[in-house]
Amino acid sequence: MKIHILSWIILSVLIIQKTIAITSPLTPYTSYQFSTELKHNIADLWWIVDENRQEITFELHIKTTGWIALGISPAGGMKGADIGLGWIDSSGQVHFQDRYAYDLSRPVIDNTTSDWSAIKGSEQNGWTVIQFKRFLDTCDSMDVSIKSGTNILIYAYGLEDPNMSQPDGL
Repeated sequence: MKIHILSWIILSVLIIQKTIAITSPLTPYTSYQFSTELKHNIADLWWIVDENRQEITFELHIKTTGWIALGISPAGGMKGADIGLGWIDSSGQVHFQDRYAYDLSRPVIDNTTSDWSAIKGSEQNGWTVIQFKRFLDTCDSMDVSIKSGTNILIYAYGLEDPNMSQPDGL
């Protein structure tokens, strides 16, 4: 009996801590299996894995009205990272790009295949929210496979939408 009560108390504390940790004032589009606060009052991430489709869906909330990005990194930095980058334009349309970082520099648009895809997005109250997905393993040389266990994620954001009159937009 004591062990059961202690387990319940620990579980309750973990749930309360997790609930407090998410700071986005916006409600996610759907229910997710996992969530984390990337930076207090700035960035939150939700995700769920569909084992049958071998696909992962992310939802990224960042306090900006510019572009937002999430990447999968092979070693914890930008070099070799597979990045999904998106923004909401002035008409409310979602734009999303599959990019690859050769080094600590502007990631290039993936010229092999576009494996990240936006589902929906919006800008509200100074926050940009985009829900997007990709396969766990795309078999693309410019992508990083998402494996069971620990994966290293990176994120970034800009204060303005990309200037699409510039090469690569950023």
